[in-house]
Amino acid sequence: MAEITDREAIRFVNEQARPLAQEFRRLKAKIDWAIVDWFTKISPKIPNDSSPLMDDREEEGVGRVVGSDVVNGISQFLAFQSQMNADGVASVISKLCVTPQE
Repeated sequence: MAEITDREAIRFVNEQARPLAQEFRRLKAKIDWAIVDWFTKISPKIPNDSSPLMDDREEEGVGRVVGSDVVNGISQFLAFQSQMNADGVASVISKLCVTPQE
C-alpha cells in the first residue's frame, strides 16, 4: 500500500477533514445535552404551534420564532443525533479527530 505524501491531500486532511471531525464530535455532545434538557425540562413549555417566543430579540435584528419552529429544530437535532449514533459512525469521526474525546 502506497503512502499518501501529496501535500495538498495532507493539507486538506489537516486543515479541513480533521477540524470538521472535531466539530462534528463537539456538536454531537452539545446536541446530546440539549436533547436531554428538551425532554426532561423544556418540551412541555413549548407547544408545537404558532405561539411566539417572546424573547425581545427583534431589536437585535433576530427574527421571531414560534413554538413549531423550535419543535422542528429539535426534530433536526434528533435526526443528527440518530445519524451520529448509527453503528460505526462515531468511530469513523473519532478516528479523524486530533484530540481525545472530552
